[in-house]
Amino acid sequence: MIQTEVKKLGENEHEVEVRLPKSEYDRVYAEEKGKLATQVKLPGFRPGKTPGHVIEKQFGPKIHEDTVSQLLQQHYVAAIESSELTPALQPELSLPKVQPDDAFVFTLKVASWPEVSLTDLSKLSFDETEVSVDDKDIASVLERLYKSQVSYEVKEDRAAEKGDQLHLDFEGFIGDEAFDGGKGENVALVLGEGRFIPGFEDQLLGKKAGESCEVKVSFPDDYAAPNLAGKEARFETTVKSVGEATKAKDDETLAKMLNFDDAKAMMEDIRQGLEKEASKASKDTTRESALDALIAAHKMTFPEGLIAEDMKATTARVIQNMKQQGMDATDEMLQDDAFKAEVRTRSIRGLQLSVLLQNIRKDFDISLTDEEIDAGVDDMVLAYPENMRDDYAKYIRDNQEQMDGLKASMLEQKCIDYVVGQAKTKTVGKTLAAWQKEKDKAIT
Repeated sequence: MIQTEVKKLGENEHEVEVRLPKSEYDRVYAEEKGKLATQVKLPGFRPGKTPGHVIEKQFGPKIHEDTVSQLLQQHYVAAIESSELTPALQPELSLPKVQPDDAFVFTLKVASWPEVSLTDLSKLSFDETEVSVDDKDIASVLERLYKSQVSYEVKEDRAAEKGDQLHLDFEGFIGDEAFDGGKGENVALVLGEGRFIPGFEDQLLGKKAGESCEVKVSFPDDYAAPNLAGKEARFETTVKSVGEATKAKDDETLAKMLNFDDAKAMMEDIRQGLEKEASKASKDTTRESALDALIAAHKMTFPEGLIAEDMKATTARVIQNMKQQGMDATDEMLQDDAFKAEVRTRSIRGLQLSVLLQNIRKDFDISLTDEEIDAGVDDMVLAYPENMRDDYAKYIRDNQEQMDGLKASMLEQKCIDYVVGQAKTKTVGKTLAAWQKEKDKAIT
């Protein structure tokens, strides 16, 4: 009943002419006219008794419009299926100004996904990275812990030095008037960290518990509160306590400060954390190498409309990520040519991978078993305290969006694992520190 003729306009762009028999148009037209006849009320005619020719004369354009709408709704999907095209975007519909006498015709401009035949995966070649943990990695973590873990011992007659922790009561004034937000009680301050207004901490050096003083400062010109920016202020301040910084001198003391039973337990926790990080680094780096090799082996182009749509979504994700980090995306940044080029590159890469991974799933019949999905849920909840894991696992399983996201991620990784298993790979080993150094260099 439906006939389609496909004309190629360009790469991945087609025009589909769709023809329906005139009898199909006439059938739907009669149905729409009949519906209208039961609804309208015209002078001189009882409801539902208005002659058809009167209805047609009065409402002909509307009946035609409703008929066209119904025909498109009823035959749109069949037209796309008959064309054997896979639209990447909503097809553009157009109607001829004059319909032929023997048919109803409409055309669809279709931007389609590229057709890609997978190359022999065994011909792919890339490095399979194995990141390992060595003693230097553990020593580096220990060094950071020694520097960051500090306790403070309050001493009655100690004159405050840089690195000491003070507890303060204070109230700020501009002239003789106290200002909002300028008062604090029992506020902890480590001298030298630079948390307060420039110059504030320096004036507390040498002070002892129980001493009061007047601290005079100037708010920076770019201070966040406009009513205070650039103004001189004084803070009436009382030092309530002075605590001397104490750092761990050995592993056992450090372990106790971190709430471990002993140094052995602390070291084991450090090693397990690093090994988990190294495992993820191995998988992520190999994943990117596999995806790069896949893309390089399969040339494809996409309709500009599809790229533009994906760039909108990519930009929205960038903006959302910036907001979560407390940053704002400025109009200047969004209009920057380099930013647009980066977004375009990301979008094209994402589209390429979507096509390739879908083909791998289909060609090699890759799917997830119930056991694999259960294991994926179990892995997700490991980040939560043990007594919360069952509840969170239930939440994930009851949440369709969460489960869909998990399955999509797992299926993608299973496809990548398949590629790695088929390709010619060379194992490259590196320590976690070396891997991190390379990563930091690539970012900068």
